[in-house]
Amino acid sequence: MKLEVVNRQKSYAIDEKRIVKLIKRVLKSENKDASLSIVVTDNKEIRRLNKAFLGHDYATDVLSFIYDASENHVAGEIIVSAEMAYKVAKEHCHDAEGEIALYLIHGLLHLIGYNDKKKGDAKVMHRREKELLSKLGYNISVPD
Repeated sequence: MKLEVVNRQKSYAIDEKRIVKLIKRVLKSENKDASLSIVVTDNKEIRRLNKAFLGHDYATDVLSFIYDASENHVAGEIIVSAEMAYKVAKEHCHDAEGEIALYLIHGLLHLIGYNDKKKGDAKVMHRREKELLSKLGYNISVPD
């Protein structure tokens, strides 16, 4: 397993060791190995990336890019906006660490094959996010 965490923003405190621990626990739960780059950034940067790669001219919470995948291994990148996480967490009265955990789990589930484009698939993915958040000790609400 190869994990790299890069913090490209300075406004919010980020615990890189907790991010690595979270990713490892999720991968273990999903019986996957991985080579991942995790990037923590701000709204300006994630908006630029969202526009460049997906054609969406707005900031988003998380982007994930798969580079390679097999049955038991995934290689890719997950980019999360700490700025968005702190904003949303404040609006929903929970901590930003839990919100970042949700973004990381969401991005990782996409990399390992979950999809949220169709209503039924989204329901399955959101249920798994809730299960993992609970298992990891985060008590935040996730939409159905």
